[in-house]
Amino acid sequence: MRIGTNPEKNRESKLIHKPHRIIMPFWIPNVEDDYFKNQPEVLRLCLQSLTESIDIERTNITLINNNSCREASLIAEEFVNKGLIDKYVVRSENRGKLENILAEARASYEDYITISDADFLFLKGWEKAVSDIMMNFPKAGMVSCYPAAHLAYFYNSNIILLRLKSKKIISDEEINLFENGHGHSVDTGLYSRKGLQKRYSWRERHYYIKKNNVIAILGAVHALATFRKEVVQGFNANSVDFVFKNGYEHEFIDFSTEKNGYIRLSTPKLFAYHLGNTIPKDILSIFENKNKEYEMQSQNYKLWQSKKLKKFTKIYSFFFPIVNILFRVLRKFKII
Repeated sequence: MRIGTNPEKNRESKLIHKPHRIIMPFWIPNVEDDYFKNQPEVLRLCLQSLTESIDIERTNITLINNNSCREASLIAEEFVNKGLIDKYVVRSENRGKLENILAEARASYEDYITISDADFLFLKGWEKAVSDIMMNFPKAGMVSCYPAAHLAYFYNSNIILLRLKSKKIISDEEINLFENGHGHSVDTGLYSRKGLQKRYSWRERHYYIKKNNVIAILGAVHALATFRKEVVQGFNANSVDFVFKNGYEHEFIDFSTEKNGYIRLSTPKLFAYHLGNTIPKDILSIFENKNKEYEMQSQNYKLWQSKKLKKFTKIYSFFFPIVNILFRVLRKFKII
């Protein structure tokens, strides 16, 4: 039996909605296996660099503990107890990455939603770099702070409607960091593959667009990317049937940017390093120096300002089947 009146009913406490949310799931089942033994410390570095590099006045974090071991859970709880995590979800079983991020992304009110794996080291200034691209290019539906020029053609057929430019934009140093983070050789990695018109490797030349001195590279990777709400609303609404399945992200996430009339872009500088399950000491010193360089550039900057989107995206999405076929023809004959 209820006695009295809930005092909250007499208050009108206004909710504050920030424009940006970061969704980050993690699964670290144990520290006994060699593969996982360093993962709790990787998680600590990831969360530390993330929380130190965002504008807390305009960004919230959702952290999802996918039934991880005690060692990893304690690290996550440290950041929760410090008030650095807005929403902490603890699952009683491993539900996989995809179901968790889809559930949280679909339920988010924010205009911009970043989805990230929990094994990245973030640089200060990454939010500003992504926000700059979102603000200057209304066509941008998905932006990585992790240069992905080698994915310029991947679920990105709307690029044929742009006036593309090409030259070398990403430095060899940062391409090497990208390759090293994935355990690839700098000579035979992803950026060594043939790219533009099958004549140049992705290391030699990159597609890019430029406006108001802001450069955006064509291509984005779903492991670390920021999406407009409109793109998230277009994610596959079906239930997820497997904890993990190759190509699942393509089926549920990757197609949406392209099909809804947007393009996939990334920053020309590398603002995150993929630690994976190791912590190279040289990377920590490299990032410490880069942080000093980027910190001053990102101060006193208003992030995630809303801009009214143009109607072109609806037109692009209407003509998507035709554009997609035309894109494939141009690729086949090495015109782009």
